Amino acid sequence: MLRLGKLPDYGLVIATLFVGADHLLTTNEITKCSKIPLATVRKLLKSLVDAGLLVSHRGSTGGYQLAQEAQRISIAEIIEAIDGPIILTECAGSHRGNNCALAGSCHLNEKWCELNREIVEKLQSISLEEFAR
Repeated sequence: MLRLGKLPDYGLVIATLFVGADHLLTTNEITKCSKIPLATVRKLLKSLVDAGLLVSHRGSTGGYQLAQEAQRISIAEIIEAIDGPIILTECAGSHRGNNCALAGSCHLNEKWCELNREIVEKLQSISLEEFAR
């Protein structure tokens, strides 16, 4: 079964809260609205800030906001900020230095690479704004 992990799923839930927000969102607001545990929210916010997708503002009136317009952020960027590169199989990621035990004897490498590329392109084509609707 192909499945998106819990953390990137939660990251998308959190990111969609920022779409149309008219103020900075605090960690507590995000936790309350999303029902995601506080420790997990903090971890995901850090990943999104580190990836340049969110901006953090400190202080008593601080919080978080999108680093750019929601239509310019893809859901692939959010997933990769949390989970790293989107790779369906070892061989689909072989160009990144992964080694498949079946390299040289498996005839599916090209198919997996093609499928992986198509999935990544589709995720890159969906903006956060579109996903939030």
